[in-house]
Amino acid sequence: MNMETSLKSKEVDREGNWKNTILKLTDKCSNELDINKKINLLYKINSVLPGPYQVNIPSLITDDYIDTALYRIHKNIQASSTAAV
Repeated sequence: MNMETSLKSKEVDREGNWKNTILKLTDKCSNELDINKKINLLYKINSVLPGPYQVNIPSLITDDYIDTALYRIHKNIQASSTAAV
């Protein structure tokens, strides 16, 4: 294995770990019953996402909005994973 291949595989591993962590957080947020905890998790998730994946969060946040935002984040991450393959 040459150095270039080794570096590329490490980048993919890091990206995969990052995406898996975000997907786990979105699942955790979706399953949370306390709306305040859901809002805090959504802000946390959004703050660690790269710019293209971030969602605009309105000042008035409903449970339905959180579910929609999590769905969008989840789908964007999955789409970027399949596009890279």
